[in-house]
Amino acid sequence: MRILITGGAGFIGQHVAVMLASEHELVAVDSLNAQVHQHAEAAVQRFPGQVVIADVSQASTWDALPGFDVVVHLAAETGTAQSMYEAGRYRAVNVEGTRLAAAAAASWGAALVALSSRAVYGEGRYECRRHGTRFGARCCPQAEAAPSREEDPHRPVSVYGETKSEAEAILAEYAAAIPVTVLRPQNVVGFGQALHNPYTGVLAAFLARLREGRPLSVYGDGSATRDFVHVDDVARLITWCIDHPGRLGSLRVLNCGTGERTSLTDLARFAAAAAPVASAPVEYVDVGRAGDIEHAVASLEGLRSAGAPLPLMSSEQAVADFIGRSWGLPGADSEAWDVALRELRQRGLTS
Repeated sequence: MRILITGGAGFIGQHVAVMLASEHELVAVDSLNAQVHQHAEAAVQRFPGQVVIADVSQASTWDALPGFDVVVHLAAETGTAQSMYEAGRYRAVNVEGTRLAAAAAASWGAALVALSSRAVYGEGRYECRRHGTRFGARCCPQAEAAPSREEDPHRPVSVYGETKSEAEAILAEYAAAIPVTVLRPQNVVGFGQALHNPYTGVLAAFLARLREGRPLSVYGDGSATRDFVHVDDVARLITWCIDHPGRLGSLRVLNCGTGERTSLTDLARFAAAAAPVASAPVEYVDVGRAGDIEHAVASLEGLRSAGAPLPLMSSEQAVADFIGRSWGLPGADSEAWDVALRELRQRGLTS
């Protein structure tokens, strides 16, 4: 089949392409944004197919493309904190880019697989003995964070989450015409993520600090939890969705995570254990960033019901793989994260 991968030269796109290259003709559309691609030429050379350097939010990009059998829409702006002051750019790429991708897929009669985000859930689901099931902020100290399910309401707390929620609404409109699957990944980690990008996630910041012999900075008291899923497990699920397209008439939505809650303190411990260092102290920084949430973890019941592949790596294994394979690579510099935090403070986006 002819498969178009938007954002194909990026972190997840490259892993998907490797899994598809032997059996399909691949084309990537990627803007090669410098924030993500420190070495753009190398990214183009790694992709096993043609790379079209273009912006998915521009109609002219899509007008110039031939037809495809499948569209894998991965292109997105993904920095939660950055989205709070770059709202226009995030809405252009994540909302308008999705609208154009869906319209093009429909015009070609192509199946569509698109990445959304766990950010649509916001704080997600809580189970409370006093108040029952609640969504959003914790209702009382008795409430316990619970895995978010695909049918749970959208309660985004960042511009990034809002753009992903709006994009899902657009995709639902096209599900009557073409098979559409939406995946909601949790925090994706693994070899190949942009180490120089301060909005790429906390694990890259930990890598930089470990290599520099600096303490691992954890925002808050370290009790916040996330679900860290390995990029190969995400790519494997995407390829499964290509082979098993959704049904016409309804939007298929699937979570993508391990189903494990990992605290930021445990994440720091996992990272330090995987690094070739004698010790790595943790420092807790009393700061909160706009758009951050307290807890996030995926329910895997939707994957099980669909017969989709479950993750092969635990969160701890995913962290160890990332640290081990990324240790000797250039690009990780903790100063970039310090600069990003100072910028958020200057903009009044920290607490």
